[in-house]
Amino acid sequence: MVFMKPEQQRQERFTAYAHMLKERFDNGMLAELQPLNQWVVWRSELRDGKKKKVPYNPCHHSTRANVKLPNSWGTLDQALKALETGKYSGLGFIITPPLVMVDLDESYDRTTKTITDIQAQEIVHTLNSYTEASPGSGLHILCYGQLPGKGIHRGIEMYGQDRFTTITTNHIHQTPLTIEQRQDALVALYKQFAPPDTKPDIQNTRGGLGSGQPLTELPPEASGDPLLQQLLQGDISQFHGDHSRADFVLVMKLLHWTGDNIELTRSLFLQSPLGQREKAERPTGETTYIDMTIYNVLRKRRNPPQRR
Repeated sequence: MVFMKPEQQRQERFTAYAHMLKERFDNGMLAELQPLNQWVVWRSELRDGKKKKVPYNPCHHSTRANVKLPNSWGTLDQALKALETGKYSGLGFIITPPLVMVDLDESYDRTTKTITDIQAQEIVHTLNSYTEASPGSGLHILCYGQLPGKGIHRGIEMYGQDRFTTITTNHIHQTPLTIEQRQDALVALYKQFAPPDTKPDIQNTRGGLGSGQPLTELPPEASGDPLLQQLLQGDISQFHGDHSRADFVLVMKLLHWTGDNIELTRSLFLQSPLGQREKAERPTGETTYIDMTIYNVLRKRRNPPQRR
């Protein structure tokens, strides 16, 4: 009989686990997320006396991932290979718009594979999108949409950015295998659980600086951005006829000057000559061309938004 050291046993176990995950992915599980370079691995660590799930860069051993730094994330293949080493506890995915994660703690019995909390049952039924069991005793629901304010952690957790979620692929039976667009249901759920004093993100408000009134137009300072003004007039001469690149830069500029107000950015783009093209609202997978462009800019841009 050959005896293996504990480290060898752990690596063999996680190699088998990674292969099982790869097989599920190859069969189409979470196909929407697979091509995105937003994968990480995570490890359970003791922080302030409590166990925390800490994300790590799958490309650099023992280097932590940062939810705000895309260069600390990786591909699905890189994350699976890192998991095979046995040095991590599981896979993770960085949440960025338009993806939203709803976390329902203490709501799932892994032995009986049943949702044990009535409220959680109602939420899963209402959102009706891809749902999986978390590594503990909870549920994670993934939807497409936009939260009307900051993430909440009260009764349930809802996040649309600056967070990562564990990925187990332990799909909950009778929920969709696909991530669905659920804007109205997300807003209703947010209003139900958000604290009474929750206000919209400060970056999404303006009406005179600090007024708290919704931002409905570009701030006066934006008139001093010559490239923005050219693009708003449909002048793409600097891009040598490359409409896609011009679209990207215009969206980047609009997000910058509106403080990441996605709805206003979308509206202003669609009102511009570039946004009047049929392509602007053309379906692209689960979303549209303009929404996907906004999503890509938020992932790749370098200039920070104007905080208002």
